[in-house]
Amino acid sequence: MYIPAVRSIPLLDKKGEFQGEAGVSSNSVYVNGSYALSNGIAASINGNLSFGNFTDYYDIFTHKDDPAPKGGWFGGPIDTRGKFAHRYGEVSMGRINMLLHSKAPKLEVFGGIGMGKATDVDNYRYQADYCSLFGQVNVGWKKSVFEAGASVRLAYSIFNYAVNHSDNSEVLFQNTFNAFHIEPMPFIRIGGDVKFTFRFGINFAINDVTDTYKEYRGFHAPIGNNGWEHTSYHISVGLSYRFPNNLPNSEQKLKMYKYKNLTSLKR
Repeated sequence: MYIPAVRSIPLLDKKGEFQGEAGVSSNSVYVNGSYALSNGIAASINGNLSFGNFTDYYDIFTHKDDPAPKGGWFGGPIDTRGKFAHRYGEVSMGRINMLLHSKAPKLEVFGGIGMGKATDVDNYRYQADYCSLFGQVNVGWKKSVFEAGASVRLAYSIFNYAVNHSDNSEVLFQNTFNAFHIEPMPFIRIGGDVKFTFRFGINFAINDVTDTYKEYRGFHAPIGNNGWEHTSYHISVGLSYRFPNNLPNSEQKLKMYKYKNLTSLKR
């Protein structure tokens, strides 16, 4: 019922620069974009849509009609199947280009708010609406054909969980709970104007879920997940585009130096 955002990690340089990305993860499709409003401030937007919204799969491993597993550790079934159709969107603003030395890595800090919804249906309708507040630090190196780095996000989410009859005629259970997340995410981008992107994300989460939730969908997690079923890790691939695709200042100066020397030699 919670999938970490495949968020924007733009590594912007200056006013007017845009960096956008779209791709697919192990359980969702995503799109994000960032725009530098000035040499020091940028805005970002991001959205994730899980496979359960438009296919018969919750994730690449789980068909919606898969039977429950048989057996498991100590004779009991361990059910790691995906559940819920998940939707999420967020907006954020941040400080970019915080390290001004041309050979230094890029450093950015963003803060923002996100809204999510997870739903599933069998004999009953299950729904979890949530709001997240987050802060995020991005660090990385940006060259003309290669970018790499990592992002770490700290987030706090408030969930409103409800169980209804499938026709929504009666609420059988409703309650709220809180969760705290630590979400590191390394990435690489390789290519020209359009770059291939690979990411790996991890979600460490704690919550205040009580035993009253245990009989309901989303709270039968395997050992180690605090009784709450959420995405603890995911991988994604996508395509990234940057405009204008200018080289960092140090590379621009090197190219100009080589051009001037070549021109003088021809003369």
